[in-house]
Formats: sequence, structure tokens, C-alpha cells
Amino acid sequence: MITYAVVLFLLAVLLTIMEVFLPSGGVLAAMAVAAAVASIVCAFHQSEAVGVIFLIIAIVVGPTLIIVGMKVFPKTPVGKRIILTPSVESANQRGRDGVAETDYSNLINQTGVAVTTLRPSGIVEINDERYSAVAQGCLINPNQKIIVINVEGNNIIVELDEDNA
Repeated sequence: MITYAVVLFLLAVLLTIMEVFLPSGGVLAAMAVAAAVASIVCAFHQSEAVGVIFLIIAIVVGPTLIIVGMKVFPKTPVGKRIILTPSVESANQRGRDGVAETDYSNLINQTGVAVTTLRPSGIVEINDERYSAVAQGCLINPNQKIIVINVEGNNIIVELDEDNA
């Protein structure tokens, strides 16, 4: 009976290790728990002292395997594909969230041409440079004249230039 207990306990350890490296949605973990419980039951059938020893070993080995697995798993090929790595760039390297470093305020009142349809966003060309812009009020078709009416952060807001149309 002790042989069954040892074999079942080793099976539980093996299944736990496999769960770490082959995520199965908990199937292998459930089988590992069942093998560990069966191992402890077989050990108690041998004698109460052997059963208590197996129980203590299971209480120590189970959490230890889980903790070690959590430290090892991110370094495995599967773990590297599943777990995202933190960004290495600092806040200064990223710049301010949502705001371009370029100041587009010099474009206010400049005229240009819509390169793509602005519904409401698209591409415009002003002074032979292309910019991403947002149309205010209406749809602007390609090749229509536009005028920059405002700049909010990195948003260039344009409208149809009816004076030069």
C-alpha cells in the first residue's frame, strides 16, 4: 500500500509541474489534487503515522511547487508568449500622454487642401506638408480647400474654406 502512496504522490508532483509548463485550464491541477488526496488516503491505510507524514509533506510540497512554478513560468517559452513584459522606457522617453511634442499653433488661419475625405478626420496638406486633421461641422471631400481654425494639443481642427473655394 505504501508503494501506491508514493507513486500517487510522485504523480501529483509531476502533474503539478506539467500544469505550470502546459496550461490546461486547471485539468492537470485537478488531477494533481486528486492524485495527492489518493496518495494520502493510501498512506493512512498503511498506518496513521505514515498518513500524517504524507499529509505534512503534501502541505509543504504543494505550495512550494506553486511558488517555484510562478517564478519559473514567466521564463519559459510559453510564459514569455503569455505574460507581457513591462515597458523599459521611462515617462520622459514616452512624453506626455496624448499630446504631440510638436506645436501646431503656427498653422492657425493657414489654408490648404484635403488629401483624403475628412469625416471628421483625415489628411490635409498645408504648405506642402501633410497633417492629420479633424473637420469641424461637415464632411470635407478630397481636393477641397480647407482652413485651420484651431489647434487643441495635437488636434488640428479645420473647416471648409468657402472664401477660396
